[in-house]
Amino acid sequence: MDYDQLKDTLMKKIDQELYNYKQNLIKNYTPKEIMQNAYEINFKEQIRDILDSSMLGRTEIKVLLKTDNVVEKLYNFWESSDGNIWGLLEDKVKEKIQDITLEYDKLKIQMKER
Repeated sequence: MDYDQLKDTLMKKIDQELYNYKQNLIKNYTPKEIMQNAYEINFKEQIRDILDSSMLGRTEIKVLLKTDNVVEKLYNFWESSDGNIWGLLEDKVKEKIQDITLEYDKLKIQMKER
């Protein structure tokens, strides 16, 4: 198999894993419980997109093809890592507030100069 075929096979496997995950939610959870899992659903979809857009090596693809529950494993690793999305979001919010404040201050100075 060439690279593109391997990658396509991996993405089909990933898509099937996500489909099975979602079907399990639909069959076994209430709408409210599904909404409570929105964070997990969203991140698993993002993991899928990262895998799709990543230039993985042939060996990596072959290993992932032989690995059960790839998305679940990657999600669990993310959940248990020090990578704190809320910390990142907080940093970005603060950064943007600083930008807005600086823009406001510049505008205020320009208005005084008139």
